[in-house]
Amino acid sequence: MFFSRGSQELRDDLTIPGTTVLVGEGKEITGLGLANTKENSDIILFPQPSSDPNDPLNWAQWRKVLHFIVLFFFSTIVAAAVNFDGPIYDVMAETYNCSYNELNTGGGIAWLFIAISCLLCQEVAAKIGRRPIYLFSTILAIISGIIFVTRRTFAGYIGFSIVNGFSAGPVDSLVEVSIADVFFLHEHGKFIGVYLISNGIGSSFGPFLAGYIYEYLGWLWCGYMVIIICGGLFVAEFFLLEESFYVRHYETDEIVEEKLLKVVLSNKSHDHEGELYSDKAESNEKLNFNVDEIACSDVDNNQRVKISKDIKPKTYMELLKPFIITENRISILSILKNLIVLRYPAVTWAALVYGLQMCWLSLITVSQSEFFQAPPYNFSADALGLLNLSITVGNTIGGIYAAFSDKFVIYMSQKNGGVFEPEFRLLMNIVPLVLNIGGLFMYGLGPLYGAPWIVAAIGIALISFGICTTTSLAVTYVLECYPGETVQTMTSVLVVRNLLATVFTFVFQYWLDGVGVLGTTIMLACFCVVSSGSYIIMYWNGKAARKYTMKWYSPS
Repeated sequence: MFFSRGSQELRDDLTIPGTTVLVGEGKEITGLGLANTKENSDIILFPQPSSDPNDPLNWAQWRKVLHFIVLFFFSTIVAAAVNFDGPIYDVMAETYNCSYNELNTGGGIAWLFIAISCLLCQEVAAKIGRRPIYLFSTILAIISGIIFVTRRTFAGYIGFSIVNGFSAGPVDSLVEVSIADVFFLHEHGKFIGVYLISNGIGSSFGPFLAGYIYEYLGWLWCGYMVIIICGGLFVAEFFLLEESFYVRHYETDEIVEEKLLKVVLSNKSHDHEGELYSDKAESNEKLNFNVDEIACSDVDNNQRVKISKDIKPKTYMELLKPFIITENRISILSILKNLIVLRYPAVTWAALVYGLQMCWLSLITVSQSEFFQAPPYNFSADALGLLNLSITVGNTIGGIYAAFSDKFVIYMSQKNGGVFEPEFRLLMNIVPLVLNIGGLFMYGLGPLYGAPWIVAAIGIALISFGICTTTSLAVTYVLECYPGETVQTMTSVLVVRNLLATVFTFVFQYWLDGVGVLGTTIMLACFCVVSSGSYIIMYWNGKAARKYTMKWYSPS
């Protein structure tokens, strides 16, 4: 197989989790009864949608897009509510009579409770649905704003950090799963990339707005704005956000598996760039199949999935139910068992990479006041907020780059005989790796040597590009490696990520004081090279690792 690694047997194995047939000849796909896209009939839909009209994969495109738009604003607003306090550190330190270090403790506690929330919300969502988790998360964000404006002490700030952090868990761990509920494999990169743009917008516009609110309305109005905006978000969610939880069986039955093998062989008969076996005659003999015998049915090209008439679509009032009840059981053991998927190399790798990327975001959040409100810059709170717009610029460009990965993996699958491998996306990591390292040096060393502020601003944009792109590719990779265990894999990735961010936030100021800005910057750059650069190892060994973990994989 073209672009594949390992032995011939490994390269040809289509039974490994994550490996699937994505591209074929449209006429033959239709004739075999496999669902494919309207836009490009050569792309096979994965997972194959059911005949249930309430299957989110069968929703009309406008319903899918509306669902995603609501989640986009949910992610943006709640992320902003968690990250807004950077520009007002000085007035908070004065009001609470505490140091920056103690304020960083509050930030670390927020990350810790995000990790706890990530661990809990997936399991609860599998019991009562995704929709009530999003609604409850928004209510908690409102409560955190109330605590912020009414409890004007350091203890109140810690309480705010706990509730605020707990509210943000679904932003990190549930939105990716909702995207996988609603969209097909060949759309994941685009929508996860845009979702991560929403995180970046929230992380940058939160501090940006906080700076202006502090200057013109007073710092307590930051909390009032959290209450007002999250209140409006709750109303929008209640009336527009549908339940996307659906019990889907990912086991490929023998009939579908045979059809997919036929598609691969058909691809090879038309593709002169590579062969599954040594020649076409051998491949046809091995499967007792001749591609010329494919009979094209009269299936309507625009209706690949026959919707069952025996199942009625849910009414709008049914869609507004606050929760559903599934057969899943919740217990401490079942929650902790989600972490067992960390034995999958792909999951552990993504968790560590994602966690270290969040450390760069913590670096910006906890150091910007110290770097830029002191000489030679002497930034005001609103000017400091403007600096955070660099995060939006970097995240937006990074999201666009990550979204391009969908087209890239289709191209790679075409070169690979129509067979998709999750590792294809990892090849796009080289650009964010280089830019991330450059951004860390520009942000860390620019203030140290008194460089113009624009140097640090560009550094922030490059760091944000790296965060958005690297995390998008890592998350999408894990989702596609084990599509039947999205709850477990996302829970594990996000718990590890937030625990790493918690530790980093707690120790950063001591680290900076101990080794200085130069030493800290060099060390962070080395961490970036090792963690993000390890995608090369995963690219070459990822499929072999997935084959080894087949004995543990149990799709729902």
